[in-house]
Amino acid sequence: MRIGDGVVVPAVLRDLPQLPAGVSFGADIDAAHEVLLRPDSTEAQRRAALHRWLARSQPCLFGRLATRQDDGARASRGLGMDVCWIDDDDLSRGLDAVTGKVQRARRRWKDRAVTGHSSAFLIMFNSRRLAYAAPGPELAAAALTLAGTYLVEHAPIRPDVIYTEAVPLRHPDGALRVYKASAQLFHTSAHLRRHHDRRVPGGLLISMNAPGHYAQALVARGLMPDLTEAMAFVRRMALRSIGAGGIGHPRATGSSWRNPAPHAVDGGCPRDGFDPDRYSATYQIDVLVQPEVITDARVRTDGSWAPEEIWPSLHLDYLDPAPTDPGSPEHGWVHGLDVDETARHDNPWPAWPAVNAPDFDY
Repeated sequence: MRIGDGVVVPAVLRDLPQLPAGVSFGADIDAAHEVLLRPDSTEAQRRAALHRWLARSQPCLFGRLATRQDDGARASRGLGMDVCWIDDDDLSRGLDAVTGKVQRARRRWKDRAVTGHSSAFLIMFNSRRLAYAAPGPELAAAALTLAGTYLVEHAPIRPDVIYTEAVPLRHPDGALRVYKASAQLFHTSAHLRRHHDRRVPGGLLISMNAPGHYAQALVARGLMPDLTEAMAFVRRMALRSIGAGGIGHPRATGSSWRNPAPHAVDGGCPRDGFDPDRYSATYQIDVLVQPEVITDARVRTDGSWAPEEIWPSLHLDYLDPAPTDPGSPEHGWVHGLDVDETARHDNPWPAWPAVNAPDFDY
């Protein structure tokens, strides 16, 4: 199958219903598309355009920091990321070829992560058909398929499931440990919808972020004195990212917010009036592909959500320097799993079907 300009449509994109050609995704994304979707743009130009957008319009403060890695450790606070770029030419070669390219980039990233210089990995599927893909079951199916080119150890990828990646780090004492990273999905047509804060220009993006690996790397590289201080910094950044969305939304309505503080026994509450541990969102932030959300085509400009759409008990309890039991679901986020050299590229973490409950951990 071909589209009007003669470009072969990859099979994974063939059945994607498209939004109208003139639809706006907000001034910031529309401007980025002038480069990201222009046929004669080079990959270097497209990467630069995505980095500029991430630095200004991505609600996650970790993402903003990582775009400054070329400016030095002071500018990026020691946070680095790697990017694997997949375009229509790659997709036209078939899923086996895409999987091979993604897996090679994955190994290169982990080799750099071992040194502590990268704690995040982005896979950008840069395609006009993905950028203009209408919310619906076809887009959800494409997202599951594309995610399978990355997490091959879990393929086929299932909906409504949390997948975590394993990121290796060599410690000063020589120990090699792997840490958990969340795997999250972003796509262009999230704009103005239930998961507005998961919008990104240029198509579809899968992001891996390992907060505990980052904190441990800060200590290992001598950028922070100890894990307690490093985790306090990481936790502050995570808290500041909650409720920081709504960028490009006419009412600045984001998809997450901090919960009101519960009253302490003495009647007091935290200084800022917010719960220091619990927050809410209109989706489960660590579910890789949540079809209920991706298929919801309703434009949300009034900032109202049905109770059943809200996940009210999301938490940051795992961002704690206290030791964790190796048998605990939270083990691996801050305190790593010891592995030998042959396992530095492996991912031992299981998948977790998501449950909207206060005591759900993973």
